[in-house]
Amino acid sequence: MSQQINLVSPLLLKQRFAFGLREMVLGLMLILLGSLAWAGVAHYRANALEALAAQAKARQEKAQLELDRLSAIASRPTSALLAERVEATQAQVAQRKVLLTTINNTIDQTSVGFSPRMRALARGSTEGVWLNGFTLSPDYVALKGSALNAGLLTTYMDRLGKQPPFAGMKFSGMKAALAQPEGSSENATAERVGHIDFSLYSGSEANTTAKGAPHGQ
Repeated sequence: MSQQINLVSPLLLKQRFAFGLREMVLGLMLILLGSLAWAGVAHYRANALEALAAQAKARQEKAQLELDRLSAIASRPTSALLAERVEATQAQVAQRKVLLTTINNTIDQTSVGFSPRMRALARGSTEGVWLNGFTLSPDYVALKGSALNAGLLTTYMDRLGKQPPFAGMKFSGMKAALAQPEGSSENATAERVGHIDFSLYSGSEANTTAKGAPHGQ
């Protein structure tokens, strides 16, 4: 019967470490790559912050220049010529306002019913009858024109009397005569046969000049 006895101590055997040289090199490489990546991110952020700071500084400088310009303008003495022009302009505006008020009052006093009567003249037009001139005032109306024949003149007077501004108005005077041809030739006389010139009056002409009646030609 034999028995083997191990006389070698386990302490004398070669020890193996959990992390060898290769593992240490890989770890250092990972740490180096992480450091480089972080440095790149930090550099990018720093550049962005520097750009923002530069823009803010430029805006501040521009605002300061504008403030200095406005301060310089505000500190300038008021131009005497400019002040005189402003006063003159204000005086002209005031005068024009007074003139406009005066004109409006004059129109209200002297041209009562003028615009409605003008529209009534337009609505009461009759084919073959035309006006050569007219005078319209509150107390006086005069119409001067021409008609191809007397029948058309009667139709025109009836139609005009139906317009509200002339309703109830009676013509106190009327003149009608055969129109005289401009030439003495037989052709001119033949062309103007039946053509009459007329004048219609209503009211007193004495009030026309005093009240400044509007005229039309």
